Amino acid sequence: MFSNLKKVLKLSAITSALLGTQLLADFYVMVNNQQKGPLSVEQIAQMKNNGSISSESMVWQNGMKKWGKAGEQQALKDLFNVATPPPLTPPPLNQDNTNVSNDTIDINEMSDPNNIPELSASDTVADWSENVLASMKVKSFGENNGKYILFAQQSVSLKPIDPQYGDAVINAYDKAMMKIQEQYIMNRFGKVFTDKMKSFYMNRSTDAKHIELPPASSTSFWGKVVLLSEKKLDVEEKELDSQLIKMGVRPETLAKATPTKKKDLFRDKFIKNTMKEASGSMAGLIPIQTTLVRDSKGNTVIGIVAIASPKTIQIAKDITYQRKSLVKGKGRDIASLLPKSNKEFISTMGVRLVYDADGSPAIISYGLASYRQDAGDDYINEELKSEAKNAAIANADAQIAEMVNGYMNAKNVRKNGEETRKYVERELKLDSDTIEKTVKNIIKTTTKNAKSSANVKLQGISTVKRWRFTSKDGVKFVGAVRVWKYSTLKATKSFNKPKAVGNIKKKNYNNFHQSSHIINTMDDF
Repeated sequence: MFSNLKKVLKLSAITSALLGTQLLADFYVMVNNQQKGPLSVEQIAQMKNNGSISSESMVWQNGMKKWGKAGEQQALKDLFNVATPPPLTPPPLNQDNTNVSNDTIDINEMSDPNNIPELSASDTVADWSENVLASMKVKSFGENNGKYILFAQQSVSLKPIDPQYGDAVINAYDKAMMKIQEQYIMNRFGKVFTDKMKSFYMNRSTDAKHIELPPASSTSFWGKVVLLSEKKLDVEEKELDSQLIKMGVRPETLAKATPTKKKDLFRDKFIKNTMKEASGSMAGLIPIQTTLVRDSKGNTVIGIVAIASPKTIQIAKDITYQRKSLVKGKGRDIASLLPKSNKEFISTMGVRLVYDADGSPAIISYGLASYRQDAGDDYINEELKSEAKNAAIANADAQIAEMVNGYMNAKNVRKNGEETRKYVERELKLDSDTIEKTVKNIIKTTTKNAKSSANVKLQGISTVKRWRFTSKDGVKFVGAVRVWKYSTLKATKSFNKPKAVGNIKKKNYNNFHQSSHIINTMDDF
């Protein structure tokens, strides 16, 4: 009790010391995201004493341009006895000094990291691409010191709950890679063509407003309508067909029809065509890293960052001609570069350039396929699984072929412009009037075409790993890792020529895996 008395006396002393100052003015205080007030200094002191507010609480009083922390206010410093913290920009109070609505954002809520909205899958992939650039110590995509670094992303067309989601993921990768290839071809071999056209057409030979029809009871009424229709004086498209009348269609039936009659008064059109086209070799274009992102809405996006350089182009030529390459790199155990778990293979797609233990170039290709299980037939399931495995190998080999000896034709046509069309319109009613109308249309059309082809001899390619994985959504993936190496090529050639056969040691690949990461530095390219 004596302790409580001390607190009351101390509180009273503080309040008395502040009398005569502008502390006597009423304050508004934010408490638990709700505005309280007006409050006297004594009430604020009581709230501070019972822990309802602190020096960090936001306050406002008449004369303040914006909200501020209680501990920062000159009139309340002695009450809170704290040092002045850095200024903040709080939410504004209504100019009429009335209470702020409940949807006012509290300054603490604004700074709460938990309130940051979730990024979409597309935005996450875009941020990922910038991180890849930073890790490679490159400032921007495009040409960098003779090396082309490119990025593309592609949305997966189906949600994870769809039975064919796996096939959609594979298709999305192929689409993203084709975007990369198209960028590359356009950058290296592209040409731009552009033309502009302006046309203006006016026809005021008929003013529909002044076309008068005789009364419907007149014997010449429908003859006049037929005449108008046949001569197109009032309509551009024949809503009234003279043949219908000749065939005996009742005039009352036609009078109740709803189509409109139109006649162009003028058309003003501006068109700009821009066409890019290119054709050339895609050889040497190699992904650096791939990613697969799925957000909480079930949207999945594939991202690819790829590179082409004089070094990779030369390696591709050497592989095409099956000759020993003079390009050397830092040798590594290829098996140790593979993903650590089967799950990580889902986001590891395309080919990678590595260097074998002796420093000679090698190409890793990650083939991927999926299938939908038939719950009622084990035989069919085995057939589906077997076919998916073969598809994964075919996919892997096709990727090597594109990297080694791919060729593409690409065309990109964009039509931009606008069209203004003015016409008169009259409903097919006896008492209707014609109305002039104007339609403004922005023309924006894009047409893209790209066709690629590739071929490569299978000598030098072998399978180093097969894998399978079933996602939580029940999608069954299977994959095959195929590798092109000079040592395999040499062994194949020696096998085909018995006289040249020597003591060839069989290469054993260990099963050590590591997590997915960028395996290259810029020196590799």
